[in-house]
Amino acid sequence: MEVEVIDHSVEMLGKGILESLQMSKVMNKVVFVSFPKISKFGNFVFRKGRFIVSLLPVQKPVIRLDIFKSLWVFLNSVVNYFKIVLFLSKLIDKERVNLIKVENIALLGFPVFLVSKFKGVPYVLWVAGPELKVLRMKLSYFKPLYLIVSFAYKVLARFVIRNAVAVINISPESTDLVLSMNPRVYKFLNANYVDTTLFRPKECTLKKEKYVLLYVGRLEQEKGIELLIDSVKKLSKMRSDFELWIIGYGTMYEQLKKLSEQGLPIKLLGKKDIRGLPRYYNCADVFIFPSLVEGPSAALLEAMACGVPVVSTTGPIKNYENGILVDRDSDSIVKAIVTLLDNKALRNKLSRNAARFVRGMVEKYLKELYLVYILAYKKAT
Repeated sequence: MEVEVIDHSVEMLGKGILESLQMSKVMNKVVFVSFPKISKFGNFVFRKGRFIVSLLPVQKPVIRLDIFKSLWVFLNSVVNYFKIVLFLSKLIDKERVNLIKVENIALLGFPVFLVSKFKGVPYVLWVAGPELKVLRMKLSYFKPLYLIVSFAYKVLARFVIRNAVAVINISPESTDLVLSMNPRVYKFLNANYVDTTLFRPKECTLKKEKYVLLYVGRLEQEKGIELLIDSVKKLSKMRSDFELWIIGYGTMYEQLKKLSEQGLPIKLLGKKDIRGLPRYYNCADVFIFPSLVEGPSAALLEAMACGVPVVSTTGPIKNYENGILVDRDSDSIVKAIVTLLDNKALRNKLSRNAARFVRGMVEKYLKELYLVYILAYKKAT
């Protein structure tokens, strides 16, 4: 995730920072490290009791649909690895960190592996999604580059996974890769963190004149944005009593903007601080999650926690009990949306069950996560 600094305060753009804040209530100290949203931010540290936010000295890399730009991104990432290693090494000494949790392998996993070796601090690896599959999608326009990158990724993954004191995996599609690397301790969780005190059913406080379909997330190919577009196009030919609200940003933003300007019922709302998302969820009649990769998305679970009926291609959904699970094609998505819009009783049923399901899931998730951290620390000391 990325963190934006506004007038020396933190704009929180992802669930990771809320999860870390929650964990700081049961640990001596939690230091949350994130990519900055902008390149020039100065030395920023946010402190609130036992919770600290610090920003990396480099921005999150973005792969472009251009061979030369993509090559530059990968070459620059090597340089950035060294910057990250130096930064984390100093941070560990300053804050006396004794356990690291790192999310994913390619972005930060390998630098954390190096830091762990240099400083003797153990780390837990948290696998959120199928990184290799996402790389294949983004580099599909030039297969030789993907083959090189995938080889490098697997080499890095071997070091990162085998040296982690524990691996927590919430991505079904990553299971085979992770297990093939023989992790020391492995835990699969079909769950994710949601702050259920923040994300809960409430009355809508925003103005709306039609049914609201909502998507929250990155606007990238792997998130199924093309599926979302096709679904809205088909649905708009059938009925005019809805509009799609989109919260997020990414490489497909401009394409969506053009479609909106051409008359497709799309309302682009940009990025939002996570603390402001519940007011949008609670005005949605249906939440759509057309992801091309599997796993319990935070946005999907946030919508469910707010009691929004969901149509999703993945996630911990009991079909027609707490949501509707569909195939990855626009006809299936449209059919599910129409079913929900035309059946208020079904919407109410899914709403109640979804909110109840997420509350129970989060309680179990936090307990298991805490136990993994304790186990990992004991095994490493």
